[in-house]
Formats: sequence, C-alpha cells, structure tokens
Amino acid sequence: MTIAAGEFELPTLAPALLAPLGTALGAVVRDQFVRGARAGLARADLGLAAAQVTACLVAGLCAGGGAVAAALCVAGFAGGLSTWSSLAVETVGWWRARRWGLIAFHVAGVLVLSFAAFLAGRALGGGAS
Repeated sequence: MTIAAGEFELPTLAPALLAPLGTALGAVVRDQFVRGARAGLARADLGLAAAQVTACLVAGLCAGGGAVAAALCVAGFAGGLSTWSSLAVETVGWWRARRWGLIAFHVAGVLVLSFAAFLAGRALGGGAS
C-alpha cells in the first residue's frame, strides 16, 4: 500500500490501527463495570476500582507479546478500560467531602491491587523474568 511519499505495509500499520479499536472496546467494558456496580451495589466507585485492576491484569498478560499485542491489548484495551483520570476526579470530590476511607481504598488500595494484578498477569502470560 502506498501512502504519500512512502510505502507502508500492513504489519507496520497494524499497531496504529489496532490501538483505537482496543481503546473503544476497553471503554465499553469499563462502562459496563461502572453500570453493573452502580446497579447492583449502588457503588459506581467499585466499578471504577474493578476496571482499574482488570486493566492492569490485561496489561500484564499482554506485556511482552510484541507490537501488535501491545497496541491492541495494552495501549488499546487496557488503556480504554483503565480510568485513572476518573479516579483523580473522584478523589478530589471525596477530599472535599472528607471521605478519607474512600480515598485510602482507592488511592492506596487500588494502586497496590493494580500493581499486583499487573505482576500476576506478567507471570500468567509468561512475561515475568
């Protein structure tokens, strides 16, 4: 395939094409996590936490899988599934409301759980060295 002044092959373009697809899928799954937690537990924040941890597990599973896996699974799906910016916004709201327990759980707890999930994913995916 010829584009502008250079020639590109599909394997070269695949990561750039797959990352947005993975991101869209991850965002849809994240929305389902949040909606499910809001409907079932009346706690959307637990859906955010589950999305964060799951995204890190997926990133760990796909890490070391090459450019296509990194684009689709890590930058794409896990990036769309994770929502660190939403966590930051929620944390400011909890800070203003003096909800220290929620801050402790989400900032410290979810961070530790996410790191552990990433390491577990690496070990399960054969990427641990």
